[in-house]
Amino acid sequence: MVRLCDSADPAAREGYSPIMSERPFEALGLSADADRAYPLLVATRGVANGELARQMGVSREQAEDACGELAGRGLARQGRDGRWYPVPPQSTLLPLVARAQEQLRRGRELLDRLGVEYQRVHEGHRAEEIVRVVEGQAAIARWAEQLHASAASDLMAFVRTDKDGAGGAGGDALADPLACGRATAPGVRRRVVFERAGFESMNLESPAALAALDPPGARQQAYVRVTDRLPVRLCVADRSLALLPLPADGRPPDPVMLVIRPSGLLDALVALFESVWAGGVPVGRLDASSPPVRTDAGGPRSVLQSRILAMLVSGSTDAAMARALGVAVRTVQRHIAAMQRDAGVDNRIRLVWHAARHGWLDDGYEAREVVPSD
Repeated sequence: MVRLCDSADPAAREGYSPIMSERPFEALGLSADADRAYPLLVATRGVANGELARQMGVSREQAEDACGELAGRGLARQGRDGRWYPVPPQSTLLPLVARAQEQLRRGRELLDRLGVEYQRVHEGHRAEEIVRVVEGQAAIARWAEQLHASAASDLMAFVRTDKDGAGGAGGDALADPLACGRATAPGVRRRVVFERAGFESMNLESPAALAALDPPGARQQAYVRVTDRLPVRLCVADRSLALLPLPADGRPPDPVMLVIRPSGLLDALVALFESVWAGGVPVGRLDASSPPVRTDAGGPRSVLQSRILAMLVSGSTDAAMARALGVAVRTVQRHIAAMQRDAGVDNRIRLVWHAARHGWLDDGYEAREVVPSD
């Protein structure tokens, strides 16, 4: 129990007990004086206004007002002797607590409804600005043209041949509108990752392939890497605009594509590209006049050998390499044998290991990207 004490006691003026230094019933709507007065009444067998005022360290009028407030809430009563007595807390405070909890519940429901409305009006509008849905082959082709034309420094793409023919008629990867085969500003760096199956189906020595991946007049050519499987088709310009065709079930009349502007989603797509690019097998630059990157005297001696080595590492068969490169199978085998002699090995497994160890597979992109274009 809390003992009544003389007003000379400093503890009396500061709240008579440590537990009375807080306001436990503030949430129920009690004033500060009433909040302090009720525990005092509970701890006594009745107290007069003057005694209560001294215990609270307030004026007599303030103590009387506090007791009147408690009486109005059904928390206190005044006896015939003029003293104030508490009403049992369970019978009076519990209904107040229940009422406060109900108000809090309703407030939370209102907050949830306002949150949904805010998201619909404000954030929903923002989402429409970040992601736009484009339908139809013609609309997709127009966006692809715009994306390539707007690129100022960097263009990167995933090119795959989907079962639904998304890569173009007959599944031709070069027919893909995202294949970086359109005019761009001078100095734009192109990085293209092909799926192995689609890459093997191409004839890299054909004029159509060179024109598609290395448009005439470009001052920097495309860097190409090959991976076994790509997660999506994708094209990103300057890390600020991305085109993401959606896979379709069957063969719908109108393909669908997402146009994605700067956002966390675009950042995730760029990170995905960089991850796949880092794990891809370099094929080199598609400009036949550019010598292969050689880190020692024993590297590939021609662009053709670089491409053969890259396709060998990616798992292509001799026939697939010959078809993609537009040469005879015996020509592919002759070049592989020549690279084995240069490496001083007697089989293809050791050739691949030697090539990886000595940097024969480097395409020079990382070294070249830090050099400003003229």
